[in-house]
Amino acid sequence: MTVLDQYFQLSDRASDDEKAFNQLVELFAEQAEVQPAGARKVIGREAIAKLYRQFFQSYSGMQRVWTTRKTENGLEAIWAIAGKRDSGELFAMQGRHIAEVDAQGKIYALEVHVSKAN
Repeated sequence: MTVLDQYFQLSDRASDDEKAFNQLVELFAEQAEVQPAGARKVIGREAIAKLYRQFFQSYSGMQRVWTTRKTENGLEAIWAIAGKRDSGELFAMQGRHIAEVDAQGKIYALEVHVSKAN
């Protein structure tokens, strides 16, 4: 199982499980960078934790399916997700994550691309 597979498994539980949330954040290197789809890049584990805390407060009951493959520079996951917004509205989207991993197995760069959403 890759670190990106762990990321997705923990993400499914992180909105309701503080331990899973903390484990998710620990998958990132201390000075990691995350480039969310359509938003500003965040740098550092503390900023990443804040980003994901806000995300999980806005969305709940998420379920993901994904497939991961190794690339020349790290990992890529193609995914689909369904869940509920804090307004109660249901949503679905699909896209891909591109991750670069350091020698310790931590994510140090993550790009999120959304290809379809509703």
